[in-house]
Amino acid sequence: MTVKERLIKLMGEEPDEPGVLEEYILLADTLICGYLGREELPDTPRIDPSRALLALVLYNQRGAEGEARRAEGDITSWFEGLPDTVRLQLRPYRMARAGQAR
Repeated sequence: MTVKERLIKLMGEEPDEPGVLEEYILLADTLICGYLGREELPDTPRIDPSRALLALVLYNQRGAEGEARRAEGDITSWFEGLPDTVRLQLRPYRMARAGQAR
């Protein structure tokens, strides 16, 4: 199953806007590479669920970019940068960083 197919399955249906899912997958990939400290994604299908889940989170946050919290009437939504569920799935693929000796 491709990342796009997995994302559509998580969403329940494909949006009408052509190419929008590919853009959110690309954005998710960019954020994942930043978190992992890599130029490219690891060559393993094991991160595909994380890619789809993060793309879904980003898609659902449309219109709330840059907000940490949004309140509309009695409903309050909190946003986090990289959800813990995604972070935990990606942790084994992070590049180690060497610290400076003191």
